[in-house]
Amino acid sequence: TGTAELLTFFQSSPRWLLDDIMVSFSAPGGSVGPHTDSYHTFLVQGIGKRVWTISSNPIDDDRYVDNPDMKILKNGFDGETFEVTAGDVIYMPPFFGHEGKTIEAGMTFSVGFLGPKLSEILGDFAQHLEETETQNKRYLGEELDVNSASFSISTKTQDTVRGDIIAAVNSDAFGIWMANYFSTSTHDDMDDADDCNDNISTDDMIMMLEDGDVLFRPQHIKLAITPSSKGGFHLSMDGECVHISEKQGQLFEMLNNDGRISLETINLSNDKRDFIDLVTTLHNHGILDLE
Repeated sequence: TGTAELLTFFQSSPRWLLDDIMVSFSAPGGSVGPHTDSYHTFLVQGIGKRVWTISSNPIDDDRYVDNPDMKILKNGFDGETFEVTAGDVIYMPPFFGHEGKTIEAGMTFSVGFLGPKLSEILGDFAQHLEETETQNKRYLGEELDVNSASFSISTKTQDTVRGDIIAAVNSDAFGIWMANYFSTSTHDDMDDADDCNDNISTDDMIMMLEDGDVLFRPQHIKLAITPSSKGGFHLSMDGECVHISEKQGQLFEMLNNDGRISLETINLSNDKRDFIDLVTTLHNHGILDLE
């Protein structure tokens, strides 16, 4: 619950890019060493006291100590030094060198955000096209001319293939893929998270709300919401997509702002039955919970 409370302070950040929160404990003198990360990180000091040295500019140096996955710099770096105590926060941009040394036994919460490479994005989108057979056009030699005879590939032929790729990226399939991609957990322990075991009907949901129950999104649930070219939004949780109509835009705002959904909320909707159907679906998918 403490970690969930910490996340409430990151509502203004792109939560769909949130990767994880790592908690580390270190004794006086403890340090990982000078290193860099390839993503945005917020270092929140929980307890204790540490001294951080941070480089003034990004570091372009691929010489690391032993394990390149840790990106511990062999040559170190020059930078400014800051002392932090409980409640202090340091923002660390990608590729900036940083090194923390513990003065008093401390605990640091590291809030990290995803930074996927273009190759990872294109590879996963291509896999989505293959699995869904959406916009997965086969190239059949359209617009071929004499300039692409033998082993030559003309500029016109390149433009044809490039145009097919651009058409796929510009289609609604890309928005659906993006919502699925950024809502999927990057951690194996989330594989055990199933849909709600207590699936209920729309009528049951109405009765519960009339009894005073309230719906909310648990903090561990990661969502991604993208506009649909056909109107409304694509809402995805752990790679499964649900469509939200324009009339249900109020729900979109509530999910973004951790709002509670009550009978009073639904009574304000232009289409109450449609709204009830949607929140019931989201509850049965584990996106909304009853309190």
